[in-house]
Amino acid sequence: MFKKIINLSLLTLATNAALAQQVPVDSIFSNEGLILAEVKEIAPDVIKFTYPSETVLNSIYKNAVQKISFKSGRVQFFKESLALGEIRNVFDFERVALTHVESETKGLYKLDEVFSKAVGTTTLSNITTVKERAFKKLKIQAALLGGNVIYMLDQNTVGNQFGGQYQSGKATETILTGIVYSNSIPKVEDITATLNNKKTFTVNANYYAGRNSTDIEGNPFLPETFTIEDFYQENGFVYVRGKAKGIKNTLFKVVSFKNNQMTFYWKDKKKAYNLSVDL
Repeated sequence: MFKKIINLSLLTLATNAALAQQVPVDSIFSNEGLILAEVKEIAPDVIKFTYPSETVLNSIYKNAVQKISFKSGRVQFFKESLALGEIRNVFDFERVALTHVESETKGLYKLDEVFSKAVGTTTLSNITTVKERAFKKLKIQAALLGGNVIYMLDQNTVGNQFGGQYQSGKATETILTGIVYSNSIPKVEDITATLNNKKTFTVNANYYAGRNSTDIEGNPFLPETFTIEDFYQENGFVYVRGKAKGIKNTLFKVVSFKNNQMTFYWKDKKKAYNLSVDL
């Protein structure tokens, strides 16, 4: 009898555990991955939720959520306030979005500040053309960082100033400053799982843009291989210590890890670089 009671108790505990695992929850699909939780409120900027068996209220910005699959079976999709394109390499710079609304960057990853300046060649230079050149330079810098949106901090355009008898003329110029963001960044766990201890990779591209560059420039010297010595994660970003023949820099930031390609970023006093390798 005592043995039967024990067996019955164990069966009851197992049944309760199984039922607990079957308790339906909401599924939040975010930039960080799947979150199993109970959605409490969908506010204008954030989604508030609790984790299973917890009462602490958490929140996540709507910009960081693609959709929610509710336990009822209903699926709600969330359109980002900005149309954010995928940046696979620096040549996707035209996909970089601009915003003057700081709230639209909530839930995104802050990458770095950027600055650009474009000056006309003469006092007859077209103001619109010079301005477009400044924005192109700014977007190229953002794409080098792996960013797909720039929050504009300042935009200053001065028109052509014609000279006189005692004063020389001055060509039009545009100065821009902003902060680069991205809605996704490489994750160290994804990289380690994919590389599987692989250390040496074939280089497929090496590009840069200088402070005065008006376009993307390709380095005429292309290393054949890139060797990773080790990598680490800091403040959410992945950094690599590595080496390639002909490149003095040995510390690189991973800015893209997709489409069977990994792209690294580094800069010196005059230029910012991207080096891409095949996975």
